[in-house]
Amino acid sequence: MKKFIVEIIGFFKSDQKGSVSVEAVFAFPMLFWAATATFTFFDAYKVQNTSYRANYTISDMLSRETVPVNQAYIDGLHKVFRYMTYTGSENSWIRVSVVTCTANCADEVNRDLEFKWSEAANGARSLDAADLVFYRSQIPLMAKGSQLILVETSREYKPPFANALVSFAERDLVSHVVTRPRFAANFCFDTCVVGGGTDAGDGTGTI
Repeated sequence: MKKFIVEIIGFFKSDQKGSVSVEAVFAFPMLFWAATATFTFFDAYKVQNTSYRANYTISDMLSRETVPVNQAYIDGLHKVFRYMTYTGSENSWIRVSVVTCTANCADEVNRDLEFKWSEAANGARSLDAADLVFYRSQIPLMAKGSQLILVETSREYKPPFANALVSFAERDLVSHVVTRPRFAANFCFDTCVVGGGTDAGDGTGTI
């Protein structure tokens, strides 16, 4: 009996016959899952990368300004973002904020950051001093009295296979880029003295 069982097992191991259709039934779902998952995650990465490239472009434009900007300028930047990311006006926004350090600037934890101004386009709200507490970790160290420009962009992303097992829900892809003015000491909104003086934004706050 033992010899018979061993012979059966040996025959099963050496048998190379099979059915392509049966194997395909098992393999095709796995191949389809792998293909859709790869496409979905690479598409999400491409869209996120495009958003960051557009944000870097806008940040570079702002850093080169030597005159005050206004709301029309911010709205124009939103159009640039939409053009570069191929997104509609109803599901995207941008926000530009300027932050300066007033004391303890070498201490990342205890430094005093002052909100100079914050303006947004397409329905996004402006930041206030309380919001900057959240952004403290994203603002690098700066010299006392210098300014940094924080540019935020957001666009809605819908995965190509939104209802598939390998996909994820719709979400907003938000990017943050921090840069500094290149040619002017002050980066102003609406009206101010470039290179000195005070800003005339919506308000100030200290965190």
